[in-house]
Amino acid sequence: MPARSRSETLFHRARRAIPGGVSSPVRYYPPYPRFIRRGKGAFVEDVDGRRYVDHTLAYGPLLLGHAHPVVGRAVREQLADGSIFGAPVELEVTVAERLRRMFPSLAMVRFVSTGGEAALSILRLARAATGRPGVAKIDGGFHGSIDQLLVRAGSGAATFPSSDGVVGSPTTPTALLPFNDVEAVRELLGTRDDIGLILIEPVLGNMGTILPDPGYLRALRRLTREHGVLLAFDEVITGFHAGYGGAQGRYGIRPDLTMLGKVLGGGLPLAAYGGSRTLMSRVAPSGAVYQAGTYSGNPLSLAAARAVLGWLTPARVRKVEAETQALVAGLKAVFDDRGVPVEIPTVGSMFSVFFSDTDVRTAADARSSRTTQYLRWAGNMLEQGVFLPQSAFESLFVSTEHGPSEREKVLRAAETSLARATII
Repeated sequence: MPARSRSETLFHRARRAIPGGVSSPVRYYPPYPRFIRRGKGAFVEDVDGRRYVDHTLAYGPLLLGHAHPVVGRAVREQLADGSIFGAPVELEVTVAERLRRMFPSLAMVRFVSTGGEAALSILRLARAATGRPGVAKIDGGFHGSIDQLLVRAGSGAATFPSSDGVVGSPTTPTALLPFNDVEAVRELLGTRDDIGLILIEPVLGNMGTILPDPGYLRALRRLTREHGVLLAFDEVITGFHAGYGGAQGRYGIRPDLTMLGKVLGGGLPLAAYGGSRTLMSRVAPSGAVYQAGTYSGNPLSLAAARAVLGWLTPARVRKVEAETQALVAGLKAVFDDRGVPVEIPTVGSMFSVFFSDTDVRTAADARSSRTTQYLRWAGNMLEQGVFLPQSAFESLFVSTEHGPSEREKVLRAAETSLARATII
């Protein structure tokens, strides 16, 4: 019997101390997950010394790649001055002002620690502003582990699709809408007058990458205005991966409320929510909508955010988008050469590989794709030195540190992986 790898040994230890051996369900995959000890640029290295081109990128935060020097320097400098004070810091003002310039819909922002915390805060704010308790979300959208939103959710919840202990409101159940279905929105808002908020990832990122149909987001904006319903964009993923200024900038839609996260913190825990001055003035201490957190506006995270936002120029964003397009074109050619039908929806620096014969426009389409085939391919890619999400329902990402040499490694690995009989 071959000796266990260090990752396998650590996983056996972890299962005795941590539920399932992991701190988030999406990190588990059979027979055991790789334990990572370091990352640099476009690569990660596991505890057994194996090196991988990384297109998981921590499921989105690392648009600048691993251990980017501008982020590391900013965090070290702040740490020398202290990590937390329980008082305002200048960094909050600096980062908030930069976000206002990047996202015209954000007249004011409030910093929190996670995207889930931002979603919970938006729910409360919307109820207060509209006087309506109901919320609608998109099938396949994931907005954190929140009872009211953990309904037909994406990300790890798509792989583990049910949860005990979830309590919804018996009087105002969460409404579920298919992505890219304008008629479903029109019907919902015409029959339920308790809906005060529609919360949507403008590009689905947690069922893999699924793009909005032309005109879909604009129709959604028009219908919500007609019915006095707030429209919130969850741009925790798309806020920077979909382009400079996020999906709302790319598609020219101004939502009432916006959530940001992941890339914003440069690898440190940071999220934000914001909107118009009228709405955000309802948040305490300006208004009566209470939200607070000890780590909200943490100086270390904000130092990283200032560094990220200062380094991410429109030209650098365009460059990583061009590299993403080149990688996707190369992958499509590899699949085409092998006669394997795939769909690879792409926007900005994010994309997905769906083993599917038809367009993937909804979460239902994603669930109907050949997910077992994807898992075999992704597992083979891992063995070939390419770290991909080991789930068909996650997006792949490209960082500013990926370039032609990394692309060639990935394409060679894709050819080798597809040549294995289990894939065809």
